[in-house]
Amino acid sequence: MRPLILRPHPQAEALASQLRRAGHDPVVRPLLEVIPGRELSDLPEHLAHHPWLIAISAAAVEQAQRWLHSHQLNWPPTPTFAVGQATAEAWHQAGRTARYPDDARSEGILALPEMTLVAGQRVLILRGDGGREWLAEQLRARGARVTYCECYQRHWLPLDGQQLCSQWRTAGVDSVIISSGELLRRLLSLLPEQQRDWWQQWRFIVPSHRVAELVLDAGLPAPTIATGASHSAFCQALGHEE
Repeated sequence: MRPLILRPHPQAEALASQLRRAGHDPVVRPLLEVIPGRELSDLPEHLAHHPWLIAISAAAVEQAQRWLHSHQLNWPPTPTFAVGQATAEAWHQAGRTARYPDDARSEGILALPEMTLVAGQRVLILRGDGGREWLAEQLRARGARVTYCECYQRHWLPLDGQQLCSQWRTAGVDSVIISSGELLRRLLSLLPEQQRDWWQQWRFIVPSHRVAELVLDAGLPAPTIATGASHSAFCQALGHEE
């Protein structure tokens, strides 16, 4: 297949390499870049006062790890959680072992047995700029004291949708990997409506039922749901080309 990869660098190249080994011919066109968050300087104080850590994305872990390393600091030995396998792999690269659910979303984290024990606990959520408030709200309802740390910002690249569509048609794009709801919304804002008959025929691959629902809400065909947002999960969802 000729899947479109919209993830930022360097994750886009790593995913493309794995897909090529599986026989696919991906087109890499990141729609955004990830830059350091505005609250990273607060991270040491947060870590000192919050014995529970939850990371919402791999980018949050990677940016936080990079900042800590540059300041000769380490993660404390505290309970660590990830929203899914991809984020858990980022924790592993940072030298930590994280618990994560099979259901790679906030609902999955909340269903972990440990999350019944959060009453009275201080919980630090590592995330990007903005995002869902649901997990924090539910943890607070269970008696936890929750703080956010913005570890990264999404910088959406200024792109011409008409020009991109022309390039993608010429390249023979037939599928697209959507790793988040934000990425889907940005893509749909760029795709020309007059070419909808073409791009709505793409095969959409998503990491969760929540993102699948967003695809359906946009009037697009039912997507293929991967087992998470990791490279291996997306590769498995696309299958092997002979």
